[in-house]
Amino acid sequence: MLTDALLLYAHLSAMLGLAVFLTAKTSLTRAGAIDALVLARLRRLDIWVWGSFAAVLLSGLALVFLGIKGAPWLLHNPLLWAKVLLLALMAAMSWPSSRRLADWAQHCAQHDRWAPSTDEVTQERRWLMAQSHVMVVIPLLATLMSHGFG
Repeated sequence: MLTDALLLYAHLSAMLGLAVFLTAKTSLTRAGAIDALVLARLRRLDIWVWGSFAAVLLSGLALVFLGIKGAPWLLHNPLLWAKVLLLALMAAMSWPSSRRLADWAQHCAQHDRWAPSTDEVTQERRWLMAQSHVMVVIPLLATLMSHGFG
């Protein structure tokens, strides 16, 4: 029972970490506010976002295979697969963001005082917000699962 509670705590903490780092990235992504220092912070936060994805996945796998409900019940639950699909969608949505930040960093290293265009920053922020909107569905599915649905 304690093991399951700790696994759930780890999984929830990983999800909260993902929310925090994604929110921090979004808050720093503002038109006219991205310089070399902000870009360096955004790239560090991007690494934390990817680490949070890994933590969510690993803690979720631990819950499936070490938790009380166990793999036989969880792996047949369509809500679990919906959660996995949404997390995969979020990760797929993060890839263009990571590439864009890398491109910006390359431009910034080659040109002093380089800054991304307002349109690029607006597009990046919109993409980050879309990820956040996908993320809010995952806890609903988790709550339904914990109450026996699926």
